[in-house]
Amino acid sequence: MKFKYALTSLALSVAILSSVPSTSFAIGGASGAKVDYQVQGKIGEVVMNPYDIAPLTAVIRNGGYQLRDVHVRIVPKENGQEIAYKVNNKYLLTYGGIPVFGLYPDYVNTVEVEYTRIQGSKTENIKESYKMYAPPAYIESAGTKEEQSALFTIDVKKVSPEFKDRLYLLNNTKDKSGNGTRTVWNNPTGGGIRMELHYS
Repeated sequence: MKFKYALTSLALSVAILSSVPSTSFAIGGASGAKVDYQVQGKIGEVVMNPYDIAPLTAVIRNGGYQLRDVHVRIVPKENGQEIAYKVNNKYLLTYGGIPVFGLYPDYVNTVEVEYTRIQGSKTENIKESYKMYAPPAYIESAGTKEEQSALFTIDVKKVSPEFKDRLYLLNNTKDKSGNGTRTVWNNPTGGGIRMELHYS
């Protein structure tokens, strides 16, 4: 009788624990409890050059929402050509969000989007703008609104004679890489990776 009771208790405990999602454990689940990429608007992240073949394109991810009736406008720079287009609803599913093309190279583009966001029975018409820097050459862009250029410039104020023949490697010029924020990071991390991540 006691053995049968213990076996039943064990089976019940295993069933309960196996139904609890891993995100409730201390490590925060396989992908962590924290979303690390920047969301500029009311839907998902901005992915620059999403297929690694067209640096002047982007996708604004849908963030898990159903989108409809999307209109995109690339605000022209001075003496530039306006690009504006509607996105067919089937392409919103193909790209997993809003496809953006026709960005200006080496420029912080302003992209205006209008769309209908559907969540359950709630429908909301949204108009917002995104800032996207498109690099002049194939260089990974993070898709954040703070990004202003692909490469950095150095303004040397004073050259000391003892340092005139030295070459320095500047590493970690960006806080986070666009692809790195979509990587699975289990918390807590240790070793060198902790120095790479700047938690706020």
